[in-house]
This record gives sequence, structure tokens and C-alpha cells, in this order.
Amino acid sequence: MQFGIEKLVNPFRDVPREFNPDKIWYLRATWRCFYFLSFSTAYWFLRQTIKNQKRINQMELEGLQAEREKAELEKGLVRSQNALLQAQISPHLLFNTLNFIYNSVQDVSPKASEGVLLLSEVMHYALQRVHDDGKTDLQHEVEHIEKYIALNQLRFSYPLHLQMKCSGRLQGKIPPLLLLTFVENTFKHGDLTDPTQTACISVANQQDTLHFSTSNKKRKHHGGRGYGIGIQNAKTRLREFYDEQDYTLTIDEDEQRHAVHLKIKLT
Repeated sequence: MQFGIEKLVNPFRDVPREFNPDKIWYLRATWRCFYFLSFSTAYWFLRQTIKNQKRINQMELEGLQAEREKAELEKGLVRSQNALLQAQISPHLLFNTLNFIYNSVQDVSPKASEGVLLLSEVMHYALQRVHDDGKTDLQHEVEHIEKYIALNQLRFSYPLHLQMKCSGRLQGKIPPLLLLTFVENTFKHGDLTDPTQTACISVANQQDTLHFSTSNKKRKHHGGRGYGIGIQNAKTRLREFYDEQDYTLTIDEDEQRHAVHLKIKLT
């Protein structure tokens, strides 16, 4: 009856036939479901396999990198052990030799014997032990700088125009040979022969803050290296030992003079 009414309302519309699924239809439908399910499952397994393979390859690459780094560390350890053995032997020979030279020239040339003694003390400081945090006492660093200056004064037949000023209680700890790096630059690259432009080195402790500065006339270089290497090494050591807020390093330089200003919060 319903089909007859729809035919009258819309005579051009096909009247749907009654759906009667049979066994063949069920088999085909089941096969389609199985086909698409199998295809999607295989695709998922393929993607997972590719991801797992990439992960395995990455892990193998990281493992190889770790093995390479481990080998480099082992080589570095061997080199360090060899260097330690050499460091244990060389200073012993060095100080024995310096002691022999000192005793030999003491009566002949007091100036030469004084130079040998100063050199021995300078070398001994460079090789002495430091605290567990890798730092040394500020007082020892300052004493070492004074001996280094005295040793350089002995090297030349003419006076070197340089002044060193210390103020405050020189307590606290700093990385060893840090300040000496700037002092060495003063001797290496500064013109200390001009009495009208005396080089200055200042060390002061103000409210547990180290104020260190150097100022000197620049020597005229002829294609040689300037202050770059020593300053860069000092910057690297400062970053290793201190946070950014615990120190400031300022370099002022023009064609005539070179100056360093360093502030460190002492511990």
C-alpha cells in the first residue's frame, strides 16, 4: 500500500525493492570487513615497525657515540696519569737543580742567587696544592705576584717603572694564578720603561669584594699577539668558578694604554 502511494505522489521515482540478504551477501560483507581490518592492521604494524627501527637506530647511534666518548675519556685519563707522573718527577729535579745553582752562585753573585731563590719560590707556588674547591688564598696569590715582580726587576739592567698597591685585609679565596695572568700581560705587552707613565697594579678588599686592577702603557707591537689569549683564558676560568652576578671584568683599551678592572665576591 505504501509503495502504491509513493508511486502516485512521485510517479518518476523508483520504488525501493525489499532488501533480502542472503548467504552470499553475508560472505561478501564479512570478506570486506576482514580485508579492510587486515589492511589497517598491517598498516599500523608497518608504521610501528618503522618507528621502532628508527628508535633502535637512534639508540645504536647514541651507543656508538657513548663508546667513542668513553674511549676518548680513557685516552684522556691515560694522558692525565702520564702528565701526573711527569709532574711528580720534573719538580723534584727542578728544585734540586735550582738549589744547586743557588748554593753555587751565592758567594759569587748575590744578585744571581737572589734571582734563583725567587724563581724557586715562584715555581713552588705554581705547583703547590690548592683547597678542595680548587681555589687558593688571596694572600698567597698577592705574595706570589710580589715575588714575580721582584724576579722581573732582577732580569733587566734598567729599572721597570711599576707600582703595586695593596689595601684592606687580603682574606678570601680565588682561583690560583688568576690575577697573575693580568700581571704577566703587563710585563709581556706593556711598556714599563717610561717613567712618565708608570704601570700600576692595585689589590683591595672592600666589604668581602676583591677589587683588582692593572693599568699600563702599551708596547708597540710589530705583528705580534696582544692581550687576547691571556684575557680569554682568564674569562674562561672566571666562568668556571663563579656565577655571572659574582664577578665583573672590564677591559679599557686605546692606542696608548691598557687597563683591567676586576671585581670578585670573595668566599
